[in-house]
Amino acid sequence: MIKKSIIFFIIVISILTSCKRENKFDIDTSNIELDVKINRLDKDLFELDPGNIDNEVIAIIEKYGDFFELYNARVISLGNPHSADYPNVLTGFITDYTMNKVYEKVMEVFPDMNIIEDEITKAFKRYKYFFPEKEIPAVYTFIGGFNQSIVVADSILGIGIDKYLGKDCEFYDRLKIDKYLRTNMNPQNIPTDAVKAWALTEFVYNDSIDNLVNNMVYQGKIQYFLDAMFPQTPDSLKIGFTANQLRWCITNEHQMWNYLIEEKLLFSTDYMTINKHINPAPFTSGYPNNSPGRASIWLGHEIVKAYMKRNPDITINDLMLDDNYQNILSESRYEP
Repeated sequence: MIKKSIIFFIIVISILTSCKRENKFDIDTSNIELDVKINRLDKDLFELDPGNIDNEVIAIIEKYGDFFELYNARVISLGNPHSADYPNVLTGFITDYTMNKVYEKVMEVFPDMNIIEDEITKAFKRYKYFFPEKEIPAVYTFIGGFNQSIVVADSILGIGIDKYLGKDCEFYDRLKIDKYLRTNMNPQNIPTDAVKAWALTEFVYNDSIDNLVNNMVYQGKIQYFLDAMFPQTPDSLKIGFTANQLRWCITNEHQMWNYLIEEKLLFSTDYMTINKHINPAPFTSGYPNNSPGRASIWLGHEIVKAYMKRNPDITINDLMLDDNYQNILSESRYEP
C-alpha cells in the first residue's frame, strides 16, 4: 500500500513538473515599470474651437507631433497640417454633421479608455519581459471615417476607434459592412488587434518561398505570440472567431488538413490560393461554407503549438526570430 502511494506521489509530481515546464507563459511582470496611456486624438480633435482654429492647430500639432502628420497623410487625407489652407480644411472635417454624430457615438461607447489601457499595459509588460530590447510604442486613438482599424509606424500604434463601436452599430448598417467583418468590430477586440498589428511589423514574414504552408506557420507564430501576451484571453477573441467557429475548427481539424494535402495546396505559391486561406472572408475557400474565414491560420497555430511542445527549450523569442517555417513544420511532426 505504501509502495503504491509513493508511486502515485511520484506520478503526480512528474505531471505537475511537466505542466510547469511547458507553461512558458507563467511569468511575473510585477517588477516591470510600464503604464501605457492612450492619447485620445479623437477627443482632442473634435473638441477644438473652430472660432480659434489657427491657434488650435498649432497646439494640436505640438501635442501629437509625428502621429498627427501620419493621421492627416495616411488616414483622413486632409493634407499637410503646416499648409496655409489647412485650418479651413480641418474646420470642415470637425464640423461635418456626420463626423460629429460618429464622435458622439465614440464618446458613448468609449467615455474613457481605462479597461483597454489596462489590457494593453499588461500585454506590453509581458512583451517587455519576453523581448526586453524591443521598443514600446506610443498609443493613440483616432476617428478615421471608418477607413482603418490600426495604423503602425516607427514607435507609433494608432487605433481607429470608430471601427470598434460594436458589431451592431447603426453606422456599420449604413455602410453595409459585411457581417463576417463586423464580428470583430467590438471594443473587446481592440487590445488583441492592436498588439497583433504591432507584432506583424516587429516580426515580419520573411522567406524566399512564399507558399501557403509558410504563410500558415507564420500566422501561427503570430497567434502563439498573442497567447503569450494575452494568456487569460479566450482563443476565439485572439484569432477573431466566434465560439462556434472555433469549435468548428477543432471538430474539423483532421478534414481540413487532409483537404490541403489531397489537393496539393500546402506548397502552392499561387497568390490567390494563399489569400483565400489567410485573409478575412465569409468562409475559407475549399472548406465547407460554415467554416470561418482564415481557418487555415488556426491550423498554422496548431502546427506552432505542436512544434513548441516538442521543443520545450525553445523560447518565444527564439520562435519569433525563426524564419525557417518549413523546419518548424517538419519539427512539429504535426498530425491531427
